[in-house]
Amino acid sequence: MSRILEGSDFPALSKQIIETISTLDDDASSLQRLANVVLREYSLTLSVVRTANSAHYRRSGRSIQSATHAMMMLGAKTVRQLASSLLLFENFHRRSPALKELMLQSLLTANHAREVANKLGMQEPEEAHLCGMFRNLGEVLIACHFGEDYARIQTMMHDEGKSETGAIKAVLGFAYADLGAEVSRHWGMPETVVQGMRARASTSVSLSAAVTAFSHDLTAALYRQDHAPDGAGVALEAVIEQHSAKIKLSREHVREVIASALNETRELFSSLHIPSDRQRFKELSESARAVIGVASVETGEWMAATPATSEDDVLELRDRLRQELESAADASSGTALSDVLLLGLEAALRGGPFDRVIVCILDADRGRLVARSGLGDGIEALLPHFDFPMNVRGGPVVTATQQRAPLYLPNDRSMNAIEARWAGTLRVAQFGVFPIVVAGKIVGCLYVDRAMDGTMAAITPDRATLRYVKLLSDIVVTAIAARRRLSGVNAAVAPVRHTPARVVPAAPIAALVAAPGPRSGADRVALVLQLLQGASSASVSQESGVPVAQLEAWRGEVLAAAAARLQ
Repeated sequence: MSRILEGSDFPALSKQIIETISTLDDDASSLQRLANVVLREYSLTLSVVRTANSAHYRRSGRSIQSATHAMMMLGAKTVRQLASSLLLFENFHRRSPALKELMLQSLLTANHAREVANKLGMQEPEEAHLCGMFRNLGEVLIACHFGEDYARIQTMMHDEGKSETGAIKAVLGFAYADLGAEVSRHWGMPETVVQGMRARASTSVSLSAAVTAFSHDLTAALYRQDHAPDGAGVALEAVIEQHSAKIKLSREHVREVIASALNETRELFSSLHIPSDRQRFKELSESARAVIGVASVETGEWMAATPATSEDDVLELRDRLRQELESAADASSGTALSDVLLLGLEAALRGGPFDRVIVCILDADRGRLVARSGLGDGIEALLPHFDFPMNVRGGPVVTATQQRAPLYLPNDRSMNAIEARWAGTLRVAQFGVFPIVVAGKIVGCLYVDRAMDGTMAAITPDRATLRYVKLLSDIVVTAIAARRRLSGVNAAVAPVRHTPARVVPAAPIAALVAAPGPRSGADRVALVLQLLQGASSASVSQESGVPVAQLEAWRGEVLAAAAARLQ
């Protein structure tokens, strides 16, 4: 295990899995961290969305496109299980032919386990999937990091007639499950995963472990034996009989499990675009179909599901993400405002697309503009830099927010020296600020960017993209205003989930719903700027709720102060 942990690539996998497993709760902070893990990998995004649309989880007739919406439905625990399984698969399936074969079989075992759990009416089919995927972790690690030892084990089994258990003990001195259990505990995996690694037909400590053992043996009977289809059929019957005490499924149900697992595996291969494994999968599926007596398991063509690239694909994705955001923004939907903000962030990130997106909110004193949450590559390192005073020293984001109009640089104009220096410090190639203004009062902004080292650094968004992001910010405004109306203009509202204090705590989301209070100096200046830029006193008064006479008085105060500063 020490040698594996010191390997060049293993620490990166460990960090990803530990980051995923350590996301414990369903609060907004955990959901944001988990969303970043999911949205980082397109295949994982697809897997989460597909799972939420499955019959087991789907709660309405409407399909889901948003990964964050899917995660809200599934819950953090289910998403952690999905993410961990796919992270393991993605890390190892592109290695040697032996590892590809092992990971294909691990995936089939995982899909068998999920289908068996569904047939048995278990409450957490994704936990069964996780246990199935990790069942052979020890063997996978030996094959990857100790290739010569693994080859010796295979030779002893196939050429010398030794049993697998005997060959492993002779070469390693310990069982595969021993190493798998140690690494799983290092990662903080649930104890059910370790129990599944050690489970056998006659020694299963729980139904979950029994399902893992059955699914593993099912895969071995169908795909790991060098025998003719008739031999596989005999092996399958033996597995059903050995596990019949705990896995009470009819032979028809077992055939349905096998067929469903093959279809699910095909869909994942399609989403991951794995051409080198397709032929091997088809060979295995032909063998399985012969055993279970199904003429055809696969449906449709192998389609490589890649991120939307054509104009039509992008427009369709935007439309579906926008619709989900609008549904959540409706106060009657019961969606927490923090979740609406997260949906808006994902819609901007994927629909832009952009490298990073952040929603900033004024703090309780309205003196600072602070990042509340964000999505994108490297977002955790960027968020602490988004804590700005709401004055002339606030920098480009504050200045743009106070102008109350969308700004994207360099589309709208070239960056000035201050903006270029700020962007360069954060390695930002281009950025946009979309103010969030409710009832004439600034409450925050939506920030988007493309990084200098990103693939889109030299590609500026077109007008349709910027209109789309502006529409998203408008929907967020609608959501805040709707919740204000629902709560009563001056009524106190119950707090909703919000991110714990990070560097400087932003205002609680409930503060956005509360009615406008006394106008701060920054608010007065912002309203006066609208007048100085040509807006009529009547229109500004109607938007802000401030009487025209008061606006004119503030205009005089601001101009007098400006003249004094100039002198």
